[in-house]
Amino acid sequence: MIKIETRDFGPIEVSEEDVYDFPNGIYAFEDNKKFALLSPLGEDVYPRWLQSMDDPSLCFIVFNPILIDGGFSVTLDDSERAVLGLSKDDDVTALVIAKVPADYKHTTVNMKSPIVINKANKKAIQVILPLDYPFRMPVYESREVV
Repeated sequence: MIKIETRDFGPIEVSEEDVYDFPNGIYAFEDNKKFALLSPLGEDVYPRWLQSMDDPSLCFIVFNPILIDGGFSVTLDDSERAVLGLSKDDDVTALVIAKVPADYKHTTVNMKSPIVINKANKKAIQVILPLDYPFRMPVYESREVV
């Protein structure tokens, strides 16, 4: 276990299994290279917190994009696959960063620029998808299922 300082929970201990290396950082926060994925509400519950281990004040609330858009998919180019250390058949996990206003019912997520994680080697990157996903998709708005 590793003891870290967090923005929202104070000092806590996290498992090394929950720590990810971001070789390129996150857009606008490129100097932050290590993040812990916190699941204070339970392992299979979202949202989760992506806490910088380099800066205790930097923390993102994240969601599983499949829970918001069941057809969500990630396309990676060769350079992104190389940074993640992926071979052709490796699986990835995606997370989307939320913007949470005072009234949480108006929370949106950035579906265009997800965080992609290679769980096998604990590497992660943020990408900009070539598909037509929105930068601000409502989380709690009901959507018509087609």
